[in-house]
Amino acid sequence: MRIHGNPRPLLCACFGLTLIPFLASPISLHAQTTEQEAQRHFAAARQAQASGDLELAAQEYLKVSHLLPGVAEVWASLGMVYNAQGKFAESAQALSKAEKLKPGLPGVSLYLGIDYEKDREAGLAVPQLLEAVRGEPQNKEAHTWLGRALWDSGRIPSALEQLRKTAQLFPADPALLLDLGVAYRKAADIGIERVISGSSGTPLMHQVYGDIYKDEHAWENSAAHYYRALEQDPHWQGAHFGLGEIALRREKLDTATQEFHRELEVNPKSAMALARLGEIAMLQNKPGDALSQLNDAIQMGSFQAANALGLPHPYPIGSQDLSDIAKQQLRTVLPALENAPPSPGRSLGLAFAKARLGDDDASLAAWKDFTAGPPHSSGATPHERSLNDFYRQDFLAAAAELDAWLKLHPNDFQAGYLLAKTYRNLSLATLEQLLATAPDSYPAHELLAETYENSEQDQKALEEYKIVEGMAPNLPGVHFSVGHLLLKTNQQDQAREELAEELRVNPDHPEANAEMGTLLLDRLDAVHAIPYLEKAVQLEPSQWNTYQQLGKAYYMQKDYAKAETALKQAVRHDPKGLAHYQLGLVYRSLGQKEAANEQFEISRKLKLEGLAHDENQMNTLSTVPQ
Repeated sequence: MRIHGNPRPLLCACFGLTLIPFLASPISLHAQTTEQEAQRHFAAARQAQASGDLELAAQEYLKVSHLLPGVAEVWASLGMVYNAQGKFAESAQALSKAEKLKPGLPGVSLYLGIDYEKDREAGLAVPQLLEAVRGEPQNKEAHTWLGRALWDSGRIPSALEQLRKTAQLFPADPALLLDLGVAYRKAADIGIERVISGSSGTPLMHQVYGDIYKDEHAWENSAAHYYRALEQDPHWQGAHFGLGEIALRREKLDTATQEFHRELEVNPKSAMALARLGEIAMLQNKPGDALSQLNDAIQMGSFQAANALGLPHPYPIGSQDLSDIAKQQLRTVLPALENAPPSPGRSLGLAFAKARLGDDDASLAAWKDFTAGPPHSSGATPHERSLNDFYRQDFLAAAAELDAWLKLHPNDFQAGYLLAKTYRNLSLATLEQLLATAPDSYPAHELLAETYENSEQDQKALEEYKIVEGMAPNLPGVHFSVGHLLLKTNQQDQAREELAEELRVNPDHPEANAEMGTLLLDRLDAVHAIPYLEKAVQLEPSQWNTYQQLGKAYYMQKDYAKAETALKQAVRHDPKGLAHYQLGLVYRSLGQKEAANEQFEISRKLKLEGLAHDENQMNTLSTVPQ
């Protein structure tokens, strides 16, 4: 998770010091001499700080700490200088001494928390940053770093709540909204991965993949997974609904009608399927059928029915836009809806039709009529309440209910999937808020760039990232994003310049180090590639592909021992067998023929499995009705 901006430059100034607070009682001549020497070193340290010579400042503060080890401010000043130098372990040691000598010294908890976070000890960082927030509730850095530490310690719901609170406390900073939106999206991705892993080989796994492909408009892939779910369980709820939505989006109304009726056969209480049938009836100019089906759907579940129609607000915006032909069909049926007797179905139908025709005010008026009707069921259990909260788009309430439910039922993957979808919608809502409140800010352009990049519109993404680069040239990550896209288009020289600039601004960027090392390795410059690749895996030990590149670089340098160590890490995640093959080359160079052949055989099997998977996927797609 990114942190926009850097901690405020405190150093000694944060304590409001001009002189070290020495003892006020009479002291000996020896003590006076020690005090005078300490004052000289203290003044020298302050002067070195002012001139930017942090190394000399640290040396001088260290001398003061030896002369006066019981003065908390000295240790705090030394810790601040170490922090500014990036020596986080040394900084934490000095600040811990300051904290013990004088608890509550301003700035110490914040920077001690930052030190722990930088040293990947988030569990130690959290209590320090909680104390920093308590002591300085208006300190934006304290709130921001706390959110990051909570996230890195695995406390995702708490981290999201902290980030949300930070964005509310500092509404003038649009970057905080971007951070919150990105965090929600990452939480959704983590949740989806957990559900897919936990439901492997079940209809739910195929339902999830079907939904993902449907959102990406990859209709054939989506349909293939829905069919797989039904092959495994013909009574699976949700697959026919997904197939019906695909047909409806492609304006195959007869096929959509069949699928929604099949959904009702396996789930007679599907308010969403019945609402979709009401939509189809409107598009076929059958107002009587539409109103009847919408009223029946509302009886089953009012907000479920509304959610199926993208009300009160579709996520993402535009996800349910209609073609010009469909809009004309809605205009045709609209007078009959307007003249129909008042009913919840009429209000819902008008809210839907007006929204799709772009009449937002009329849609809102009809929606208010709909929600002013009889009270809606809230559900008896936390899971049922979370479903209702989700459908009426109170995503914060839904997330809280689902989080509480999953703590008691961690293997309820259906609930886990709903929580992931809830986080996704919270991300979309947050980012829409950013675009509405600060459309010309660099975070808004960064958001657009990420949106284009995710949809593989690389040229548009590159243009937006370059706007961000111009507005905030020292923003961590932006030069990497530009360089990464340049590499995709084989503009290696320009990419190398961007990566070098990223590493100048942010030397601890794992991906920038990895890509710079890989770029140099592609040029057969293993000597200069190795330091970048070593730093990349040190910063992010789970970068399996980087271990593979590092092993290759060591192999090129004939450092077979190091190559073996790196490649043994890479083979832990080697779906295509490339790392196993390289490890085989290393063993062959070491004269270990049997070990080499074993790795070559593993590599061969992994490649065959990959080919079989691809062939199986193609066969599945070929069976999908066109």
